Amino acid sequence: MKNSWIDSPLYQELIAEQTAKKLGSISAQNLEKLIEQYPDSAAIAKLRWKKLFRLGRANWHNDFLFLYRQTDNVKLNCYKLEAKFHLKQDSESDHREALRLWAHGRSQPKDCDALFSKMQKLGLITKEVRLRRIDNALEKKQLQLARWLAKPLDKSVKQRVNAWAQARRYPEKFLIEQAENFPKWTDMAASRLARKNPDRLLKLIKDRKIPDTVRKLAILGAARTMAINLDPAAAPLLRIDLPAHPILNHWRVRYFIHYQQWPDVLRAISKLPPEEREKIEWNYWTSRALTMIGSDDLAMEGFQKVAQSNSWYGFLSADYLGMPYDLRAKSERPPETLIDRVNQRTDVIVARLLFEEGLTVMARRQWDFVTGRLTADEQKAAAILANRWNWHSRSAVTAHQSGLTDDYELRYPRAFEKPLKKAAKRHDLALSWLSGLMRSESLYMHDIRSPAGALGLMQVMPKTGRQTAKELNLKWRGNRTLVNPSTNIRIGTYYLAKQLSRFGHPALATAAYNAGPHRVKQWMPEETMPLDVWVASIPFTETRNYVQRVLAAQVIYEWRYNGKLTRLNQVAMPQIAGRE
Repeated sequence: MKNSWIDSPLYQELIAEQTAKKLGSISAQNLEKLIEQYPDSAAIAKLRWKKLFRLGRANWHNDFLFLYRQTDNVKLNCYKLEAKFHLKQDSESDHREALRLWAHGRSQPKDCDALFSKMQKLGLITKEVRLRRIDNALEKKQLQLARWLAKPLDKSVKQRVNAWAQARRYPEKFLIEQAENFPKWTDMAASRLARKNPDRLLKLIKDRKIPDTVRKLAILGAARTMAINLDPAAAPLLRIDLPAHPILNHWRVRYFIHYQQWPDVLRAISKLPPEEREKIEWNYWTSRALTMIGSDDLAMEGFQKVAQSNSWYGFLSADYLGMPYDLRAKSERPPETLIDRVNQRTDVIVARLLFEEGLTVMARRQWDFVTGRLTADEQKAAAILANRWNWHSRSAVTAHQSGLTDDYELRYPRAFEKPLKKAAKRHDLALSWLSGLMRSESLYMHDIRSPAGALGLMQVMPKTGRQTAKELNLKWRGNRTLVNPSTNIRIGTYYLAKQLSRFGHPALATAAYNAGPHRVKQWMPEETMPLDVWVASIPFTETRNYVQRVLAAQVIYEWRYNGKLTRLNQVAMPQIAGRE
């Protein structure tokens, strides 16, 4: 079989598979020669890392260092440093790197134990280093680790760790009795009490039960948490001049946007760092607030600037100005000669053949390996090739990475159009909405699995999939059902249609698809609210960005499918109805 494959571009994949089976018996030197002999294969390049793990576990230090290349992998870096310490090749920079690994706020893999033991023997783990790791552990909420680290140290360190534990479990007691001694945990304690009992915290602040030395820190924690919870009582706290805090800085603005207190919105934006104020989002809200207080002339310049962006805020700004959207590609594609040249590269051919064989995980790995070796113009050519092969995920990703950000044919391909059209017709949903949501969920990868366990094109959780399949009378074959594009789309669109029927607005339904209907029920406004205001005050950053991304993508897909511009205020009603 090997001889019959020898002229195939996939021959190196066969070599990789065969080599992997006997990796333990191949020397580091021979493996390096193999990698040099087949430089176009991600699968063969990956053998380096597999071999390194074997060498590290076996303490073959010289071979490990011979084969090692720079990586972010913690285990391999522990093996590398252990080898250097053992062979007495360590330097000051190695000591610093080892201390960074040791001082991490979470427990490191057992693969690092031998390195840490050597560091202990060499006296590198000083009291100062141990204290630094204790603080890092507490910041990561690793109380058990912090207590273990504090064991060899004096009583004052243990008291510090216990104070942190009290700030989390009994925040009121901490704020009254301990905050002055341990001011670092005051913000956290106040934030936790604000979550449980904001009225009690406000009373402690008002009655000056919290020591004056940490009073502002307590107000900071209270203000931040109450702002995120959109607590009406937070307004006076948010108007106080408090220490800068990135979360508070943003939520001070969002809070006043939610309550449509426009002069306060402008004041809150003015407190953002200058580089933050320049971002599209805050430019938009500055202009929006200026409009609402009657300063239309001042608002126009900001709206015009933001409207140049084909994004959520760009489309909102264009709608305010009555300007047409401009979705024409302005970035220049590379010449056909360069596209042909990239198409003939062996590493590109391997990626295409793997994709055509349905070996999608291997294909994506090979593609990422390839694009890391290409120039920006070659990456643009690769994006065009992926689009021609209907490899939608690589077309979209590579176009964005290479700078073809406004080439919507490449970045927003009409993927899985047939099953999406069927689903759109069955549930009377906009095809453009389904495409935008699918793009945001999976970037057209039918076999992808999220860290939470969601699967497929529309990222359906197995529990939801099983229940929905039962409602649709579909045969449930476990996770395979959700990896199948047609059934995944059918299940996902049915669930989305249920959310639209329940909430009546695509923004609410989109948020429910991402965060769950129970949360969206909590977030619904008491009274009718502008769409942009409601979206800006969604408490979850992921869901807020998701809704913006999906609805902006819907505008682009309306143009991709129908060849005409449809405004954002047409695809999503500009008002969110209040609770009935």
